[in-house]
Amino acid sequence: MSVQNKEESLDPESWREFKELGYRMIDDIVHSLRNDAGYKYVFPSKETVDGICQPLSEEGEGEQAAYEAFRRYIEPYSMGKWFIRSNFWGWVVGSGTPFGTLAQMLMAHMIGSGEAMGADVHVHKQTVNWIKEMLDFPSTAGGVIVNGGSEANFTGLAAARNAKAEVDMKVKGVQDVPRKMTCYVSDEGHHCLERSVELIGLGNENLRWVKTNDDYSVDMGSLRKAISDDRRAGCHPFCVIGNAGTVNTGAFDDFNALADLADRQDMWLHVDGAFGAWVKLSRTHRHLVDGMERADSLGVDLHKWMNMPYGIGCTIVRDPLTLYSAFVYGHDAEYLKTSQDLIGELGDKLDDATMLSLALSRGYSSLKAYMLLRAYGRGKYSRLVQQNLDQIKYFAGVLEEDPLFEVTAPVASNIVCFRYKPHGYSDSRIEELNKDIRDALWADHFGVVSDTVAKGVFSLRACNVSYRSRRKDFDLLVDKMKRIGAELVS
Repeated sequence: MSVQNKEESLDPESWREFKELGYRMIDDIVHSLRNDAGYKYVFPSKETVDGICQPLSEEGEGEQAAYEAFRRYIEPYSMGKWFIRSNFWGWVVGSGTPFGTLAQMLMAHMIGSGEAMGADVHVHKQTVNWIKEMLDFPSTAGGVIVNGGSEANFTGLAAARNAKAEVDMKVKGVQDVPRKMTCYVSDEGHHCLERSVELIGLGNENLRWVKTNDDYSVDMGSLRKAISDDRRAGCHPFCVIGNAGTVNTGAFDDFNALADLADRQDMWLHVDGAFGAWVKLSRTHRHLVDGMERADSLGVDLHKWMNMPYGIGCTIVRDPLTLYSAFVYGHDAEYLKTSQDLIGELGDKLDDATMLSLALSRGYSSLKAYMLLRAYGRGKYSRLVQQNLDQIKYFAGVLEEDPLFEVTAPVASNIVCFRYKPHGYSDSRIEELNKDIRDALWADHFGVVSDTVAKGVFSLRACNVSYRSRRKDFDLLVDKMKRIGAELVS
């Protein structure tokens, strides 16, 4: 065959060399996981950025050179280097696991999956069933694996809109609704909820932010009044959103009270349980989510407190038909009909993930979750969730016993808000001191804590979802803050 007629391929020219590269990559990953827990983050230099932002070559540089570029310009400066530290408590970020890395590799090996046929549909279904079981949802509930908590909330709210709309939403859309559709969440709700309301076409002015109690749970009296006011104004209140673990303080709403309200008002109850839903696995805090299983929909992450590779969330719905009716194709695409007929013959269409969420081409994220849940079981994850809760309780206790610190919000779960508060300083000066302490901590270990405002009080904030954290890490943090504080006031 002449050179000009040679047919192209993306298979390696040498399988032996490919295998050697793969072994080298695994060795490098293992070395990183074993030795980078104390990594001090360095922001990329101009040279690094230039090394990343290269012109696309005509014939490529080859696999070896591409990997060398990753090792030199990307890995040392990646955010992932922060997350594996035992003292990364600034954001709600899972740290991944070594086996999760291998599970991610298996997912890539399987190329992709609609999670609609073959073994794939059963992997997806079983993964959702395990999640439902762990969170005490009924076996009759449905669900779908998505890319994360934001998408899980969007998916649940899209189902809520369609189920409660006064028109056929798939045919008429929001342009034909006779009354404004309004939904409600506490003022501690996550900003992704606002984005979801915008994207489902309702407009953010129709998301009502309801005040909270001293414990940061939604004030039920204010919620009832907001709904009543909207009804009198001619609106259509259709959904109330509960929080299972607010991102600022880790607070929980009263889900039984919300479910009772939703039943009386003929409204949909959605729960944002991105990380907090997993307190259901604990011994000491599971009561915080009593009644959560009564929700019409729930959005959860598995890459936060469950420490799975990023890109795994789940939407659970009490009635599987609500999810299917919201996302099934209004007019079947011709090229999908054969596979849909097979699904109808071989299994339940309600298990076809491509008809339960936005994506048709899916990355088989359920396989990652399946592998990790099968490897470690409920017990391991239960003990890790409890461990994080116990560590935060310990940390809060240390702060409360030290006259130099003040805990600024109730510690409901795995988040503590606090501030350095030496005697004799004004609130404005104390705020300046805490901002300086934050900056000094970040200069040494970026993201060790973050900050928030708790009922008007600027606070430092630590959120613990890391299985790598140890109590000594919190002792070291307290000692360091006291040293920094002493230098600032001296």
